[in-house]
Amino acid sequence: MQKSKIFLALLCLAIPGVFLKAEDIDFATQIYPFVKSGCVTCHSPPYEDERGRTRKPKADIVLATKEGILNSVDENDEKILVPGKPDESRMLGVTKLPLSDDMHFPPEGKAPQWTEAEKDLFAQWIAAGADFGDWTEDPAPREGLEWDGKEKAAGTLETFD
Repeated sequence: MQKSKIFLALLCLAIPGVFLKAEDIDFATQIYPFVKSGCVTCHSPPYEDERGRTRKPKADIVLATKEGILNSVDENDEKILVPGKPDESRMLGVTKLPLSDDMHFPPEGKAPQWTEAEKDLFAQWIAAGADFGDWTEDPAPREGLEWDGKEKAAGTLETFD
């Protein structure tokens, strides 16, 4: 069942507009899973670690809440996500930089890289206005972040069922 969902998602991406309209992309099930796996380890809301120390999000960027995604800014005080403008959205741009670039995210070996299919879907979602639907936050942003160090297959999309 999972493989058929992935195949259908890839087919829809390969033939834009035939099956999947960009405005029909569901953030919670289609976008957030790869944002969480690739970004939330370092960009979750403040939390207390196993030693009792408060951990803050890297660069004060929180990617586990709608508010954080929409209001976080880069070092130039520019919003990292600009609805309707994928080319101006740094959150997407840093994933497209070469792995060797110091500004590429996620850093190599720290979290799974976004696949080209995920980057394309994210760009479509932004271009369509970055609609979060009913999603406002991940109620358990620190759960499910374990990674085995293996990258995803090149054309796959990670989704929640």
